[in-house]
Amino acid sequence: MQKDPNQEEINFVLNLLSLNKLEEAKKEITKKMLQYKKSSILFNLLGAVLANQKNFDEAIENYQKSIEINPKYAQAYNNLGIVFHKKNKIEEAIENYKKAINLKNNFPEAFNNLGSAVRDSQKKKEEAIPYFEKAIQINPNYAEPFNNLGLIYQSLNFNERAIENYKKAVKIKPDFVEAYNNLAELLSEASEFEESLKSYKKILEIKPNSENTYNNLGNLLNSLGKYEEATTAYEKAIKIKPDFAIAHSNLLLNLNYEFNFDHNNYLKKAKEFKLNCSPKKKISIKYKYKKNPDKLRIGFVSSDFGNHPGGYFSLSTLKELRKKNFELIAYSTADRNDELSANFRSIFAKWNSIEKIKDEKIVENILNDEIHILIEMQGHSGKNRLPLFIYKPAPIQVSWLSQGTTGISEIDYLIGSSYITPKNEEDHFVETIWRLPNITQCFTLPDFDLKINSLPAIKKNFITFGCVNKLNKINNKVISLWSKILISVNKSKLVLKTKGLENKSVYKNILDKFKKNNIEEDRLILIGESKTRKEVLDIYNEIDIALDPFPFQGNTSTIEAIWMGVPVLVLKGDRFLSHFGESINSNLNMYNWIANNDEDYVDKAVKFSSDIQQLKQIRENLRSKALESPIFDFVKFGENFSEMLWKMWKNFENS
Repeated sequence: MQKDPNQEEINFVLNLLSLNKLEEAKKEITKKMLQYKKSSILFNLLGAVLANQKNFDEAIENYQKSIEINPKYAQAYNNLGIVFHKKNKIEEAIENYKKAINLKNNFPEAFNNLGSAVRDSQKKKEEAIPYFEKAIQINPNYAEPFNNLGLIYQSLNFNERAIENYKKAVKIKPDFVEAYNNLAELLSEASEFEESLKSYKKILEIKPNSENTYNNLGNLLNSLGKYEEATTAYEKAIKIKPDFAIAHSNLLLNLNYEFNFDHNNYLKKAKEFKLNCSPKKKISIKYKYKKNPDKLRIGFVSSDFGNHPGGYFSLSTLKELRKKNFELIAYSTADRNDELSANFRSIFAKWNSIEKIKDEKIVENILNDEIHILIEMQGHSGKNRLPLFIYKPAPIQVSWLSQGTTGISEIDYLIGSSYITPKNEEDHFVETIWRLPNITQCFTLPDFDLKINSLPAIKKNFITFGCVNKLNKINNKVISLWSKILISVNKSKLVLKTKGLENKSVYKNILDKFKKNNIEEDRLILIGESKTRKEVLDIYNEIDIALDPFPFQGNTSTIEAIWMGVPVLVLKGDRFLSHFGESINSNLNMYNWIANNDEDYVDKAVKFSSDIQQLKQIRENLRSKALESPIFDFVKFGENFSEMLWKMWKNFENS
């Protein structure tokens, strides 16, 4: 008696599977099973249908029945490995892929899958490379292992090799959306913006309703300073997928770059984030925190525990809090592995890596960790996990180091100051503002020394202005105002240092914009990305006066300039993110370096440029002055922060 259907019958089912007609395929297989009760092929096909329906446990049962009937069925072992991989049972997946290969040593899909599992395991990522290469050796026209090689090389920072493999993948498979997306992201990171844009447009030709592509396209447009186009892209992503949390966050961050900033619209969009991204499934929240505690258990949620501005603004504070009556718990949304990350790990009593963990499980962990106060440290920046806070997994929730309101009413407080959150702007927030004295964040000193050289103007006989900031902050209005300064200050030059200027097209675009404002190339010194932070800071030894961009001001860059003895001219702002410069200069008692409007900005630049002796004195004294100010006084800031946390708790206990 025939054990398996004939090829025509099998092809009929496979065709239904390829068309994603899963229920029809399931009915057809079930019908055939009445005729072929011991068909390993039918059990394997039923497993495939169930796996596509995400019924993984039933899929496993059917694959195992298939193997029981035919222990030499390599395809069933491979498919079983795929389901274990999807269930994140990586070792079981690896075991089954290897069984498939032992039975069929020219099985490219199994080699590719084995490489993917090794990459996702605890092993070193480079151990996966030979498996992908073997898959390609067996089948040179197999696109997936080229894409996977690209992912490996990208994770190892061999970006040129990664790009090369992504390009091979899309050449073999012109509709390979994932490879195009990986290629576009990496091209953008490599400042190959035009090529990146082409890849995103190609994806949208293949898949017009790809919310991820619109979101990524928005990120690219934002990095190029095309804020209105970026807004349109993010809104398309949200229209396709209304609960797309990161697209909502990116939209909110992007709105801060626009001059026609509407506070009411921003607040409305922030509330829409909360409305659309609220959990579909309600969880019963039962707090387990200790009452009347001797120590408060404080949870910190961030992706920035390392060499990142968020790390610079939190490390010294966390070190101080650790010395006090707190137990600090980390919820790392993306573990960093850099020269600063180890410093963070040693601070926390418990470290939770939550990047790949679902919200519901993290909420459960927070409850079990008996957290009294949970602090989000990113606002709507990349890799945030703000939807967690909508569950209210801690009795008190706080936003710190954000860019404005989160839109989440379950967050009780947003940490501000009299400068960053003036009373007349309180209606911009859904959170209650808790003002700290002087400043909202304390900067951690660089872990290296860098000498401040003498004032460049003395040697060069002309003033050098400068800005070390993101490309997308240097908008047309900023360029227009800076051009007026260069025209007004004879022989002066402007240093611009930012990632992206190594791209010839971007470089030329900046030159053209200044030329339209009557500034020739010889007045500009354009420098691209540096490899180390030390190299970035050293450029300030070539700058006499730093010019802060607007409306999205510098913060890290402003403090770093000051640490290098360079005063920063800032413009008074009208929103949370445009108050940073005002806050920093106010805490230095350098109020005269805060301009009230565009005209005042130019006038002050001209005035300060004319007094070389004053600039010389500022350069000689600014670092020591800054180190004694609230900007760097982590001991005092730690005391203020500690006092704030205990007051929040006492208020809660007494409410």
